[in-house]
Amino acid sequence: MSSWESIRLGGEEVQLMIHPSKSGKFQVGAKFDSSDEEGYLALLKEDDVCWFRRPPEPRSVGVSEAGDVVLADWIEYGESTGATVSVFDRDEARVFESHMDVSAPTVDISSDGDFVVVCPYGEPARVLDIQRNTEVVWHEYDIADRLVPQWRTVDGESQVEFCQKSGEDPLYRINLDGKITWSSDSFESQQYYQIVTLDESVPWAEVIEDFADDYRNSDDDEVKDSIANTIGDARLVDANSTILQEVVSALTDVRSTFADNEAHERLVAQALGEAFYRLAKDLRSGVSIDEEFWQLIDRSAAEYRTVLPWYEGKKGLSKALRLQANQYAKQNRAGEARCCYEQIESLEIRFDVNLLSTGDENRLEKYREKDIAATEPKETGKLIQQSQLSTYVQ
Repeated sequence: MSSWESIRLGGEEVQLMIHPSKSGKFQVGAKFDSSDEEGYLALLKEDDVCWFRRPPEPRSVGVSEAGDVVLADWIEYGESTGATVSVFDRDEARVFESHMDVSAPTVDISSDGDFVVVCPYGEPARVLDIQRNTEVVWHEYDIADRLVPQWRTVDGESQVEFCQKSGEDPLYRINLDGKITWSSDSFESQQYYQIVTLDESVPWAEVIEDFADDYRNSDDDEVKDSIANTIGDARLVDANSTILQEVVSALTDVRSTFADNEAHERLVAQALGEAFYRLAKDLRSGVSIDEEFWQLIDRSAAEYRTVLPWYEGKKGLSKALRLQANQYAKQNRAGEARCCYEQIESLEIRFDVNLLSTGDENRLEKYREKDIAATEPKETGKLIQQSQLSTYVQ
């Protein structure tokens, strides 16, 4: 288990994150510095310092049973700045180095020191045979943008386990052929929820109830994240009004299940906002429109306000206002149409993001040139109040 310890290096005490080998015979300590100073990398054996050096950014490390140290040196998480992966032996000799055009990799070295695994951000994992300087495995993981690897010896064979985060239980394991040899229940659940798509083809009432049951019964935060994200990513573009009504009913029935997690509550609201918007869009017809249209616009906006300050909330509110403005334009109610476009504009100003389409901008400019006064919509009132926008923190 990794832990912070104070180690004396070059006459000064330095706090290092210590990572032990499997037996604990060797430990590697590392610390990267967020200032202009270089970091620290040290090999320890039974509390004695074998050697230490000052690499620029030692962000991920591992140590073999023989005292071989692997180091991934990179600048900032998620940035495409490249990384240097190096291996030093117990005598501090550099036995391997590769400058890789990848972002923020995590690394580990096998117990015998023959293999290194590299897990970049947003790209497949690679297993390198550093004795032969060859890549032996290219592994695309099905979940997450990046995983944390650790070597294990299983029946005498070196295999790689992947965790969601450092120190967590492993999700699954692969061998040197790149085949999955073991997986956890958590991995299988996350894999399912990241692969499944909620669209017009699924029986929503049944599926969403199953989702909610899994969410309620799970103690795994990653599984809960996957369930909520799958709901938030629902694809409703091809759903007809019957399916959309089923979506609304199913999500409304279970939304209290997600209420204790603000992010998950927003993801459910995101799907509801889209469903109400598309129901309103299906009702649009010529000049005459009934009360249900305005109620659906209002309900869509209410859900998307819950999603703020996320971008999906801003985009959803803009869509609802644009649909409302278009309907007012058909009815020659230019003042109310202008009010809708100006509400989109207020979202742009508040959150510094582009939301007005070219058509929106042209219509708004035309209304202003004609000096048409903005009129608050009588059916819904303003969907966006300036006083409400001021409460959102980016």
